[in-house]
Amino acid sequence: MDPVIITPDDVAEAVRRAPNWKSPGLDGLHHYWLKGFVVCHAVLARQFQEALDQKSLPSLFTTGITHLVPKDRDTIDPSKYRPITCLPTIYKTLTSILSARITRHLNSNQVMSRAQNGCRGGGRGTKEPLLIDAVIGKVVKRNRRNLSAAWIDYKKAFDSVPHTWLERVLELYKVDCTVRDFLGQCMGQWSTILCHLGERMTAAENHIRIRRGIFQGDCLSPIWFCLSLNPLSTLLEGSGRGFQLRRGGTKVTHLFYMDDLKLFASSRSHLMELLNITCDFSNSIRMVLGTDKCAVLHVERGRVANSEGIDLSMPINIRTLSEAETYRYLGMSQNIGVDEAGMKQSVCDVFYARLTKCLTVFCPV
Repeated sequence: MDPVIITPDDVAEAVRRAPNWKSPGLDGLHHYWLKGFVVCHAVLARQFQEALDQKSLPSLFTTGITHLVPKDRDTIDPSKYRPITCLPTIYKTLTSILSARITRHLNSNQVMSRAQNGCRGGGRGTKEPLLIDAVIGKVVKRNRRNLSAAWIDYKKAFDSVPHTWLERVLELYKVDCTVRDFLGQCMGQWSTILCHLGERMTAAENHIRIRRGIFQGDCLSPIWFCLSLNPLSTLLEGSGRGFQLRRGGTKVTHLFYMDDLKLFASSRSHLMELLNITCDFSNSIRMVLGTDKCAVLHVERGRVANSEGIDLSMPINIRTLSEAETYRYLGMSQNIGVDEAGMKQSVCDVFYARLTKCLTVFCPV
């Protein structure tokens, strides 16, 4: 990767992409003001470059505020809260610049696997993997072919990826050494303050250190996380297994959307090989599979075949779906294909529930 030289244009572009009034962190600064005071861009560019060269930032910029938002009325259970972290605007502006440069390096060298649809510029989010998955399901049913598939879920994936692996993956893909050292230093300073109902729960001198996982709210974190799982895509694609839509065509071994992984194989034994590769890789980087949310499906001659769960080389058992069961993948309930009738009914139920609430508020009887 070419050395990073930060210019005022880089700052202006990073600020332009950011929402005006997104909640700031400890600096209390909104992007709206950075967009208006253009004269600050040259100063910020110079200070960002100095921080990059010196490989350090003040701890203020690497400290977030984590707001605990209750998911429901059960406010006693800690798992019923959704943590949302707000980071300093200055730090997000700097990491947005670094993210753009790293992404340019990855794209120019075709580093990221085509199977990874998360963080892909110009992509359509989950639509592409869902369309590929739907085509495979229709081909299997129409041509009465065999298929073995598996849905893989990581337990708290974004919070569990080790910092040592995040540093190592930047080195593997030849990210500029100055950027690597700077990010490694910042990662050692990552911390956050808990905030509940507007009141801070953490004393100023007792910040919670983030020793594993990515920094929530950071502009660089999504692409960095996808990069950490990219070697798994390389291993799966190099296995020679997968499902072939037509003779002589490309084999589809897996689909990725961030941490949501689906494996495809033409037989049970081939799927077992892909699962073992996934488990070995996950064990090597010390990430744990959420086996209660993993599932396997076997199709023989276009029909779902009932069988027992799969025991892997590691002490892990994955349940097998029956013909009547479905698995929710990227928001869609699936078996061989998408349960279209069930999904339409689900969407209608949610729509009518929200419409009823609106009418109750604005048009009371």
